[in-house]
Amino acid sequence: MIKPANPMGVTVLGSGSDGNAIVVQTPSEAILIDAGFSARELQRRLDEAGVDESLLTAILVTHEHVDHVRGLRVYAKRRNLPVYSNHLTAEGLRDRAHVNGAVRLFTTGSAFEIGEFRVDPFSIPHDAIDPVGFVIRWRDRRIGIATDLGHVSHLVCHHLRECDLLIVESNHDLTLLQNSSRPWALKQRIMGRHGHLSNDASMDLVRRVLHARTQHLILAHASQECNCYDLVHRHATKCLKELHRHDITPLVARQESVLPPVWL
Repeated sequence: MIKPANPMGVTVLGSGSDGNAIVVQTPSEAILIDAGFSARELQRRLDEAGVDESLLTAILVTHEHVDHVRGLRVYAKRRNLPVYSNHLTAEGLRDRAHVNGAVRLFTTGSAFEIGEFRVDPFSIPHDAIDPVGFVIRWRDRRIGIATDLGHVSHLVCHHLRECDLLIVESNHDLTLLQNSSRPWALKQRIMGRHGHLSNDASMDLVRRVLHARTQHLILAHASQECNCYDLVHRHATKCLKELHRHDITPLVARQESVLPPVWL
């Protein structure tokens, strides 16, 4: 992808049940959203992505589940980076020893600033203590992120509308999940209103929030056992075709590899 002048870049370092992390960057600053890989693996993926770590100024945490905070304590300490979360998530991080020292608190529903970025955290329905999605703004550009949610609320739609780039969950195929060897209780949790979005539910979300200004769509948190990347891509391609958005090529974030950066 051609890198424009004065770009805002988004790199998904990996996404799935074994680890999640996203970098949002400008020419002078970068923030890490979640740190779900070990510190060593985070370092490796950042190097692979060509991210200048000296630009990193903060780590934002969506929720306390280990696939989003596995490397948080070690990496934040190693790079001397402040950690931002809401109050209840911060308590969960401390209880599970995922942070050392203070956490900079934000209030869900209230926008705040980190350097050049304006961050708008919003509640999402997921089985964590107080999970959030984010809209990240820089200049006139907006990135919407919601990767762990069991259903699509009006609040989620409200925040994800009018974004230039969307990163949304497409976790499982219902048939593959139901036919999997997973325990029934786990299947119920995943399909529940505070679990994860199916491919069909994800496309319903896209239909509700895709805006004329939206240029990019990334599907994330795909299950390696109960989904497949090609299936997610087919769903997204079909959905965009039905919406007459032939200008958008959907991207599917993978667990095992870094997604090339997307520039706005």
